Amino acid sequence: MLAYLLKGIGYGLVLSILIGPIFFALLQAGIEKGIKIGIAVGLGIWISDFLYILIAYSGLNWISNLTGSPNFKFYIGTIGGVILIAFAIGTLLDKKPVNKTEKISQSGFLAHAIKGFLINTVNPFTVLFWVAMSSEVWTSEPSTMQAVFFFGGISGIIILTDIIKIILAKKISNYLKLSYILIFRKIVGAVLLISGIVLIYRTAF
Repeated sequence: MLAYLLKGIGYGLVLSILIGPIFFALLQAGIEKGIKIGIAVGLGIWISDFLYILIAYSGLNWISNLTGSPNFKFYIGTIGGVILIAFAIGTLLDKKPVNKTEKISQSGFLAHAIKGFLINTVNPFTVLFWVAMSSEVWTSEPSTMQAVFFFGGISGIIILTDIIKIILAKKISNYLKLSYILIFRKIVGAVLLISGIVLIYRTAF
């Protein structure tokens, strides 16, 4: 059990240091909206990961064939790119001033959770990562508990490091002028826009 847990923790640490749209989405939420909204974005990401684990592990042959299809890469890449660009445009056009004391409604929490869910779900890397992890654990023919420890190690580290990122982002925001936070918002928008364009380009060519 311990060996599977440690292996999962190792993969989780590798994934947690990668920088991409998910990383910037968490930082933006933590800096602009605070820890609770950051957790809402993270919750959407974690639910997405959990669903991928269930699908990839329980139907590995089916999803392996699906991800190996050129049509899958085209559709997931195109849809993912369009969603990232849509979020990017919304972020870049957002002129609303930062209000750190603003109370967030339940619909606001849900909207940010959905944002995190969509950004993670339409990321082709996410799909391929969980398929690869499922293949990795299946090769050793583990028991159900060993698989739980393996995926639990990965997911636990991802959740822990995401929460740390959100908390650190909130701490940093306390020392940033509002003008700097608005500049960071534009940077996040630019990152999402570039990521979406690159994703569509790679899908097409």
